Amino acid sequence: MKRLLAGVFFTLCAGTLAAAPAVPDEGLQAEMAGQWDSALEVYQAVLDQQPQRVDLWLRMADIYHHLNREGAKLDALEQAARVAPDDAGVAYRLSQAYAMANRPADAVQQCLRAAELEPGNVEYLRGCLQQANWANNRAAAQASIQGLLNVAPGDHDALLGRARWHSWSGDYGQAASAYEDYLRYFPDDQDAAVARIQVLRWAGDDAGAEQALEDYLRRYGNTDDYQREQANLLLQRGHFYAASALLEPLADRYPDDYDIQFARVLATRSSGQPSAALDGVAAMERLKPDQPETADVARVTQAPLKSLVGMYGDYQFDADDIRIASLHTRGELALSPETRALLGYNVRRVSTRQGSPFMTEESERSTMDHYGWLGVRHQLHRRLSVEARAGRGSVEGGGDYGYYLLEGSYHPRDHLMLQLTRERALYAMSPLAVSEEIVETRNRLRALWQPAPLYQVEGWVSVSDFSDDNGREEVFLAPSRNVYRHGPWGVNLGLSAQWFSFDDDLNNGYYDPDYFRRYAGTALLYWSPNADDWVSLRTSLGWHKDNTFTSYEFGSDIELEALIGRYRDWQFHGRVAYADRLLETGRYYGTSLHLGALRRF
Repeated sequence: MKRLLAGVFFTLCAGTLAAAPAVPDEGLQAEMAGQWDSALEVYQAVLDQQPQRVDLWLRMADIYHHLNREGAKLDALEQAARVAPDDAGVAYRLSQAYAMANRPADAVQQCLRAAELEPGNVEYLRGCLQQANWANNRAAAQASIQGLLNVAPGDHDALLGRARWHSWSGDYGQAASAYEDYLRYFPDDQDAAVARIQVLRWAGDDAGAEQALEDYLRRYGNTDDYQREQANLLLQRGHFYAASALLEPLADRYPDDYDIQFARVLATRSSGQPSAALDGVAAMERLKPDQPETADVARVTQAPLKSLVGMYGDYQFDADDIRIASLHTRGELALSPETRALLGYNVRRVSTRQGSPFMTEESERSTMDHYGWLGVRHQLHRRLSVEARAGRGSVEGGGDYGYYLLEGSYHPRDHLMLQLTRERALYAMSPLAVSEEIVETRNRLRALWQPAPLYQVEGWVSVSDFSDDNGREEVFLAPSRNVYRHGPWGVNLGLSAQWFSFDDDLNNGYYDPDYFRRYAGTALLYWSPNADDWVSLRTSLGWHKDNTFTSYEFGSDIELEALIGRYRDWQFHGRVAYADRLLETGRYYGTSLHLGALRRF
């Protein structure tokens, strides 16, 4: 019996050897002795006679790899693939070789071929997913992911790869769903939980991102990753002060983290911390000096802190034939990131037609005035900045007057700005008002509130005293909402209400009704292709009334404005506006033009 079994075993082995030709002994001995070139010569001699020997092409490929002869290895594998085009293992090895040779498209093609020849092979499908991601081949990645999920619905690489691919492709909503699927199978992956928060934020789903942050906090605690993502969400919502409070300590703990330094600059730049913003820019330049984002952020951050000189011209005329032309020059000297010295000089000519009731007391059609001032602006605290100006002016053929401005801007909360201003200046509304040297001292409290990212409410109250013993009170309110934003285009719609009144009607060359009311709808269409340039068209349509009207009358305003080079060394600004309102005594209209340029250095 033992002899019979031995005979059967020998017969089976002989059959196997016949099916798979033996490797030449000379080649094996040369390999064992480390004589690689000799082994290659033996195998090549056999292949010259038997080129269909896939096993020898593969052995030669292994030897070439051992000798770091990757080009020859690739040639050997290509020969094996030609001989055995339906061998999945050969196709997969060739795919890996193409990847080593930096041929991503060929690597993906061969890997997909291997997966097609051997469906359900998880190793091949995972390799194909890696190759597709490297080659940025979305179709191949999706096919590999679907193949993996068909074989193993909870496959780690497939679930994570799908989420990452959607994120890289900018499909942030789908990426968030894919990360949610992944976390059902792998709930302890902290990095994936962070990535899900990020893609929700990038998708504009603030509520979803906030909920994901709360889930993260309950599961992992107040980690640095949590603080980083919370700061990024606050930044996206415009909560710059709160974001800065989180990012400053993170930047100290991670001085070599480029993304943290980037976010730190955005937060401190917009929250009254210019020195901290410049420190963040320096860190970005140290870490990635050649990154385009580094240059862009540096330019936008540094430009407003430079010294500058500028010149502006204004011209306006209205239905009463009052024309006001002015030329203004100003300069700002940067003493530090927080402190600037200011100076300015203005020349103004006010004129009207012959015989107008607005001519000067001496019956002149025109008059001039000029004034100059010196000042300082200082950031006292990240939430509080102050500005003060003082100077003198004089009226042509008349006397001198004092000019001053005191202003403080305070941010009690992230989305609330309060500005208190007191200014004393000549009330140059007509030649008559200038000749009488009427000076206005105005006190104004202005507020700018953003209750939500798309909403804004602007308003102010002001009280003015005039040197002719008149007084003026005003209230203005204008809520608005961004209703459209796509690429460089945007549309804001809103409402506005204005009420003002004067104590007396003195007939001193300016409009001083007992009361004035106006209610209007507003629209702003703007185009901003980049951070530097802006073009907008603003209009308002509404109804107005003063104490001389028996009913409200319709009127409209329109304004076209352009700003070129907001953060460049040269900046240009232009504006043209027109008001057309129907009054009981006829049609009132007014036009104003503005042109300006400044140079930073």
